[in-house]
Amino acid sequence: MSMIMVYIINLISLFSNSIFIENYLHIYQLRDYNTKRYLKFFSKNRIFYYIFCVILLIIQLFFKNLLTLLSINLIMIVISSLYHFSFNSNKTPLKYTKKIVRIYVISVFIMLALSPLKFYPTLSNVLLIFVPIIANFINPYDKIKNFQYIKSASEKVKLSSLKIIAITGSNGKTSVKNILYEFLKIKYKVLVTPKSYNTPLGIAKFINESDLSKYDYLILEYGARHRGDIKKLCKTYGANYGIITLVAPQHLESFHTIENVFRAKSELSEFLKTDLCIYNLDNLYTYRMYCKKATLKIGTSIYSRADIFASNIQIKNLKTYFKLHIKNQIYELHTDLLGRHNVTNILLAFALAYNLNVEVDSLLDCVKNLKFIPHRLELIKNRINILDDSYNCSLASAKESLYVLKQLKNQKMIVTPGIIEGGKNEFNINYKLGQMCSRFDFLIIVGKHNRNAIIKGAKSKNSKCKIILASSLDDASKYFRLLNDDDNLLLLNDLPDDYN
Repeated sequence: MSMIMVYIINLISLFSNSIFIENYLHIYQLRDYNTKRYLKFFSKNRIFYYIFCVILLIIQLFFKNLLTLLSINLIMIVISSLYHFSFNSNKTPLKYTKKIVRIYVISVFIMLALSPLKFYPTLSNVLLIFVPIIANFINPYDKIKNFQYIKSASEKVKLSSLKIIAITGSNGKTSVKNILYEFLKIKYKVLVTPKSYNTPLGIAKFINESDLSKYDYLILEYGARHRGDIKKLCKTYGANYGIITLVAPQHLESFHTIENVFRAKSELSEFLKTDLCIYNLDNLYTYRMYCKKATLKIGTSIYSRADIFASNIQIKNLKTYFKLHIKNQIYELHTDLLGRHNVTNILLAFALAYNLNVEVDSLLDCVKNLKFIPHRLELIKNRINILDDSYNCSLASAKESLYVLKQLKNQKMIVTPGIIEGGKNEFNINYKLGQMCSRFDFLIIVGKHNRNAIIKGAKSKNSKCKIILASSLDDASKYFRLLNDDDNLLLLNDLPDDYN
């Protein structure tokens, strides 16, 4: 009778685990199926639960009394239910892709194979964290399919007459891409990847679904988390022309040092060899790349003289005004895009479009009509002025966004969860962010991930900034009533929901 009870409890546990596995698949998906980042989430946020499970499992292995076994199994089912329901998240729901369905089915089979064990409820809770990794590893279908998918896209590009423009850098890739698209379509038929597709598979998906025969140029973003990633993209899809925006301490969890980021981004410059490449000379690392490249290079700057440069940058009436210098000619311009960094983005795109023989007058007119890029310091006029810079954030981009905010009149509020993937420097990065944000009227810190670092940084300046803590953006929104009409709100970064 007791053994029957054991197996009944095991079946209940198997049923519940088949539901709870979705939580782990969700985290795995949010982490781009990267094993290291996935495991780091649990080791950083939920390690004590798994230590508790291991201790119970050891007790069951050493104390084989059936009553003890049943009792621990029942306790485990109750505790695991409470635990797993505690980290469901609705901000970014699980996407039920074919890959996820395959991993789920394999995961359930793995758990089913273990279910006859007497101590299955406890063992399964120890192993649940590893099941998606194992299921993904023993599932060769996706690896073979992805390889063929990328190969098909690569061959499709190489058989076409398209010229490839590759854009890389720690920040600004998507902004430069969108601006360049507006410039080039004045004269050419241009194809551009949507959103921020910058991985081999993401680019392959777009290329395989596109008719390349209708276009003259294809603009691609090349992203990287490790050295060799840019080189791989260049070999897969090619690069006739390049733009390198800047090098900053981004993705240091995988790069470890900014020098590794520099080497990774340099791969585009090295791959182009003799074809034209545009460099932002205001960044020390891209300046080093510019100096290293012998021929066919153009530098841009907003602080000093360069091949193409800007001066007199001012933010007035929610617009950016500046003078553009090119070949001893000076043009006075304005754009709706806010900030010095957007002038840099315009110059980089302008330099390539100009050298691809787009008429200067047409480019100048286009600058004046550029539209905001969603979530990249996008101005939303409402009762208050909302600056939505929630897509991405590094300390360098935060500095520029805060510079824009400083130029505006009336009260100023910042809402931020801080900056992630700073590796060992993450605390110091967010400490400095707190210092920079302390100059304004209100600072709302969202979530717990970077809270301590930002608070310590903000308080170190002994400012009058009012610090408010919020659990989520929705929670933060109730404090927006503190702002009067025509006051200003900056949304600075938005973390993936598995961080909190």
